[in-house]
Amino acid sequence: MESLRGMVSFVQVARSGSFVRAAEALGVSAVAVSRNVARLEAQLQLRLFARTTRSLSLTAEGAALLARCEAPLAELAAAFDDSRDAAGAASGTVRVTAVSPYVQAYLAPSLVQFHARHPGVVVDIACSELATDLVADRFDVGVRVGPLRDAGFVARPLGPLVLVLCAAPTFLARPGLDADPAMLARLHGLGLRRSGEVAVAPWHLQTPAGPVDLPVSGPLRCNDMAALAAACAAGLGVAQLPLVQVLPALRRGDLQVLHPDLSPGGLQLFLHYPDRQLPARVRLFVDFVLAQGRGHADLQLTASDAAALAPVSPATAPTPATPRRRRPG
Repeated sequence: MESLRGMVSFVQVARSGSFVRAAEALGVSAVAVSRNVARLEAQLQLRLFARTTRSLSLTAEGAALLARCEAPLAELAAAFDDSRDAAGAASGTVRVTAVSPYVQAYLAPSLVQFHARHPGVVVDIACSELATDLVADRFDVGVRVGPLRDAGFVARPLGPLVLVLCAAPTFLARPGLDADPAMLARLHGLGLRRSGEVAVAPWHLQTPAGPVDLPVSGPLRCNDMAALAAACAAGLGVAQLPLVQVLPALRRGDLQVLHPDLSPGGLQLFLHYPDRQLPARVRLFVDFVLAQGRGHADLQLTASDAAALAPVSPATAPTPATPRRRRPG
């Protein structure tokens, strides 16, 4: 079995020209692919790849091995697919831990399609913003912000996580409102206090001078993003929330985006699962979620796109003029 894993990894690396791309194609970590190939080279006592810091190429021995093993591996893959299809419908429970904005906006509404395709599979979701230990808590799959730094897990990107500053039009219409982000955070910030933490999360901004964290000290602290979004839409203040959380309110005009140019970049939603052979029910769920995420246009929206949804750009919304008093006549 170890030799077979090594052969499969070797062929995929040779085809893609990269350990990282091979790992993505196989649905495992790059570390696992590298180890599989290293074991194969040790067993054969051959160097299959010539590696430098900038390039990867087959040796003469590697090219000869590739020519001989591609066809047998293709036949083996076809036999596996035929046997899997003949095994019938998958069944059982898939236990999922995921950040609540993603579940509310995308995962939960899409499950009607998953259930129609796989009626025997039950999806058990625990919404949490905490970094849960998948193995210890017996979860099959996790959706989190950022990859896990653990070679025992696979991290597949679902799409960017965009954070936006937003407020209700009624709040933005307040006379004399100072739209400076630091003033908004200090006087009107609605703060997210994550479960198990005492401190309120700062606003993360990307300025021309670099990333900036602004402390938040406004009229509300809460550990639930949906509650913060509701308070924000009611006009209580300004909140920094995931775009996936507030997109419906933006489209209705209940919220508007402030300072889209300061939205931080580089955040990604990832689907995590153990680096091993997955049961059929889990593999079907993973494939479904990846297809849904990569094909969803909303997950590709930027903060500037979101700002354009609102009827008025909140960062430049005019401050109402103070009414003039009439002179007594």
